[in-house]
Amino acid sequence: MTVPGDVATVATVYGAILLGTCFGCALTGIVFVQCVLYFKLYPGDYLWTKVLVFAVWGFDLMHTICIIDAVWESVISNYNKPDHMDIIPSALGLSVAVTAIVTFMVHCFFANRIRMLTKKWYYAAPVVILAFLRLFSACVSTGEIIHLKRYSMFIKPYPAWVFTTGVTLSASVEFIITIIMIIFLGSRKTGFANMNHIINSLILYTLETGSVTCLVTIASLICWLVMRHNLIFLGMHFAIAKLYANSLLATLNMRKRLRVDRMYSSEREGHNGVAPLASPLNRSHFSNRMLNPNMTQKSMALNVNVETTIVSQIDEDKGHCDIEAIPVHNPTLAAFAEEGHYKVVDRDSEDTAQDEKYHTLT
Repeated sequence: MTVPGDVATVATVYGAILLGTCFGCALTGIVFVQCVLYFKLYPGDYLWTKVLVFAVWGFDLMHTICIIDAVWESVISNYNKPDHMDIIPSALGLSVAVTAIVTFMVHCFFANRIRMLTKKWYYAAPVVILAFLRLFSACVSTGEIIHLKRYSMFIKPYPAWVFTTGVTLSASVEFIITIIMIIFLGSRKTGFANMNHIINSLILYTLETGSVTCLVTIASLICWLVMRHNLIFLGMHFAIAKLYANSLLATLNMRKRLRVDRMYSSEREGHNGVAPLASPLNRSHFSNRMLNPNMTQKSMALNVNVETTIVSQIDEDKGHCDIEAIPVHNPTLAAFAEEGHYKVVDRDSEDTAQDEKYHTLT
């Protein structure tokens, strides 16, 4: 069915946003489950991380309400009124801004993660700037949608290029974050199988979460550029906010899994003749020369001269999974400190009180 405003058919207009809303609601349920898991598994995280998670969940819920209201107005309120197919519900315009807000918060989270990992703010600064420009363009698009009220007016060169810029920036920022993380993590591989296993897990997970959000955003952009006279692009756009929210929450919730993998790898190395660090559940100390007197010689065999010790930090207080390089120049043995970092301990020291402050890998 063709209608004024070059909107092609009911299937590509109402059908597209209806399917997008159904898929978005399903993702909202996943976001809710992830939020419950987060607050259950990580009650000791910093307050700002908890506020971020709660804010992302709140805006995601708001986005769901907006798209449901928009579909209701389009499909139910305007039933059997084909001349109203060109009208844009105000709630739909608001959903574009809410999507941008969720995207901005998630991008800032990962930008801060890059800053903490690389210890260089100028790697994260461009990400934040581009994310802010994406938010600004989305807010302008929302204002134009609410003002124009018709799809046929919105697809004109202006404000169409503003919406195009916003979606392009969203995909670009996600691509940049993924590439920086993969390059940095790949450069921190060591000769130790246990550490390489953790780093490979982080690289794979970064690639998976980053590629999904980036591909969906690019698909929405392509549909907008190629099929601007239908709403298939908008159906895909409904899922973007939910995918970003799930990406953030999955990143926070994966820390327990990494911890289990690390403990398993340590046990496996122990069976191969390398003394693993003791489990935090046993709260064993290093006062007996790592684990017990019989392991003293094995532990001392790990005293080697190294330039750099690459460590993996799962810092629940900060809510991040960080890789950090610590330069050292003395015969050392890596131990795990109370604050969640690997530290370098001179095992020739006789200060047993100092030994007791070092706990095992969590």
